[in-house]
Amino acid sequence: MQQFFHSNLGVALLGSGLLAALVAWALAIEIEEVKVKPSSPDQPHSVSRKVDIIGQQGGRRRWRLVAEQVKLAAGQQVFEQGAQGYFYGDKVERGEGVPEPFFASNEQMTWRAKRARYDATADELHLEEGVEVRSSDGSLLLTSALRITPAERIEVPAPFTVKGQEMVLQGRSGSFNFQFALLRAEQGKLVVLSADGPGGTTSTTITADQITYNRTQQVAEGKGNLRIREGSLEIRAPQGTYLRQQAQSILSGGVVLQEVASDTSRDPLLADLRLAQVGPQATPSPQDQEVTIIADRLTYDRNTQIARGEGNLEIQQGETTIQAAQGTYRRRESQSLLTGGVTLREPGRVLTAARLEGNHRDKIFVFEENVLYQQRATSPAAAGGGSLLEELRQAETEVRAARLVYNSRTGTSEFSGSVEFIQRGRKAKANRATITPDKVELWGEVVIEQIEGDWLAQRLQNPETQADVDQPTVIYADRVEIDQASGDARFFGNVVIVQANRAIEGDRADYSDQGQIFKITADQAPVLLCDRGELTPVPPKTSEGLPGRDALDQMCRGANRLSGRLVTLNLERDEYTVEGDEQQQGMVQFRLTDAL
Repeated sequence: MQQFFHSNLGVALLGSGLLAALVAWALAIEIEEVKVKPSSPDQPHSVSRKVDIIGQQGGRRRWRLVAEQVKLAAGQQVFEQGAQGYFYGDKVERGEGVPEPFFASNEQMTWRAKRARYDATADELHLEEGVEVRSSDGSLLLTSALRITPAERIEVPAPFTVKGQEMVLQGRSGSFNFQFALLRAEQGKLVVLSADGPGGTTSTTITADQITYNRTQQVAEGKGNLRIREGSLEIRAPQGTYLRQQAQSILSGGVVLQEVASDTSRDPLLADLRLAQVGPQATPSPQDQEVTIIADRLTYDRNTQIARGEGNLEIQQGETTIQAAQGTYRRRESQSLLTGGVTLREPGRVLTAARLEGNHRDKIFVFEENVLYQQRATSPAAAGGGSLLEELRQAETEVRAARLVYNSRTGTSEFSGSVEFIQRGRKAKANRATITPDKVELWGEVVIEQIEGDWLAQRLQNPETQADVDQPTVIYADRVEIDQASGDARFFGNVVIVQANRAIEGDRADYSDQGQIFKITADQAPVLLCDRGELTPVPPKTSEGLPGRDALDQMCRGANRLSGRLVTLNLERDEYTVEGDEQQQGMVQFRLTDAL
C-alpha cells in the first residue's frame, strides 16, 4: 500500500477524485446574478500610480513627463496634481569663448507645472499654472501656459519671462524651438545685461511689437515700434537688427536717436580753441543738453557708443537743428562729424558748410569749406531811419569764410580764411573775424566798403555835395572793433578812408554813434586829409583792389592837403576840425557806422 501511494498511478487517481468532488459541490450551490453598471464616459478614471510618458517628434526624444496621478478624459491624460519632466534639445556647436545668453545647457532642461495634460489625438503636451523651465546654467523660463506641438516647437500663449546670465526676454506671447536657439516674443522686451548685472549702467533694453532672437547667429530682430534704450540713450525705428557679438544695432525706415545728457564731467572736443574759454558759461537747461538724431538709416555700436546715420540726417538739441546727408555721433564724447553738406538752424541765424565737427556737450561747432553764416534781422526797420545801431539790428548779415567755430551757448562766432561780410549795401573783408553778443572784431587787411546808400556819408542839404558822398566809400585798417551795444567803432593800424574826391589817413580812428563824432589820430606822422575839390574825380574802379596806402596816394595826387595830430569829424553839424599845425573847418564828407 505504501508503495502504491508513492507511485505515479496513485497520485493521479487521488487528484482525479478530489477534482470530481469539487465539481459536484459547486453544482449543488445556487449562484446570484451580479450586474456591473458601466462607467459614464464623462466620469474620468483616476489612476493613483506613477506615470512616465516620453514624447518623440521626428524619431527623436523631445520631452518627458513624470506624475504621481493621472485622470483619463476624452482621449486626454490630465495631471491635476502637477507634473514635472524634461525637454531635450540638440547639442549646438559654438565657437570657443562665445557666451550663451540663456539655456547654454540645452540638451536636457527640467520643467515643472501645477497642472498638465497630454492630448494623444493632437500629440500635444499642455503645461498650465506656475510653469517653470530650468537648465543647469541657471537659465529660467516662467509663464502660466506652455504648449508642445508636433511641429517641434514650444508655444507660449501667455505672458512669459526668460532669464539668463546675460539676457532677459519677456513677451505677451511667444515661441521657442527645443534648443531654445530660436525665440520669438510678441510685444517683446529683450534686455542685454551689463557686466554688473541687471542694474548695470550699460544694460540695453530692446522693445518691439515682435522680437525674434537667433542664438546661433547671435542676432535679434525687432519689427513694429522698435525701441532700443541704453542708459540715457533711446533709439526708435519701425524695424531693426541687433547684432549681439558686435554689440551693434542697425535700424531703418526713419530712425530717431535721442540722447539725454547726464551730469558727468565735461570732456570738451575743442578744449584747445580759445573760443571754448570765452566768458562765463551759464548752466545749460536739460532740454538744451538732450540730443535727438533722426535718419533714414542708423547703425549704433554699443561697445564704442558710436551712431552712424545716413539719409536726411538731422540732429536736434534744444533750439539747435543740424541737417546733413550723413554723419556719426560719438555718444561717449558727445561729438558729431557730419559731411555731405551741413546746415545748422537756430532762431535768427542759419549756418551752412560742407563739413561740421560738433561738441554737443558744450555746443561748440566747427564748420569747414564754403562756410556761410546768415544772421536774420532782429528788429523791424524804423520809419525815417535811426541810429547806426538800429541800422545794424534792422539788417540781415551774411558772412562767408573758409572756417567757422561757433559757440551756440555764448553766441560767439570765430571766422578765418578769406572772411567776407555782406549787409544791406555794404561789405567787409578780413583775414579773420569774431562776432560776439558784445562786439564785432576784424583782423588782418580789413577792408570795409559801402556798395550803395549813405552808410558812410551824412545826408547833406547840397545836392551836388550829396552826389559826391553817395559814391562808394572804402575804409582800410589792420583791425576793427565794433561795440554791439553802443554802436561805437574803433579802427587800429594804417587807417585809410577813401571816398569820391577825398581821403583821410591816420593810425587810429574812433567813432561815437551817440554823438556822431569821428576822431582820427596818429602816433607819429600827422593825420592826412586830402580833398580834390574841383579837380577831376578819380573813378572808383581805379582804386578797387588796391591796398589802403596805394588807394590814398592815388586820391591825394594833386589834391588839397590838410594835416594835424587830430582830425575831428562832427557828422551831425557836417563839419571837421583839424588840430595841430593848422586848423580849418569845412563841410563833413564822411560818415562811419558799425553795421557789418
